[in-house]
Amino acid sequence: MEDRLGDDVIADLEARGHVVTREGDWSLGRMSAVGAHPEGGYFAAANPRGSQGYAAGR
Repeated sequence: MEDRLGDDVIADLEARGHVVTREGDWSLGRMSAVGAHPEGGYFAAANPRGSQGYAAGR
């Protein structure tokens, strides 16, 4: 998990028996999403992590 979640959160998970691998802030996960709005049109979002991200719909 990303270090930015905090030492107390990570320690709590480890205390509950989870094996946690720590990674740098904003280093995990990349996602883009597009959705259709129920009243017409589309919405889109791109995650800024790592390389360039784009989201588009048609």
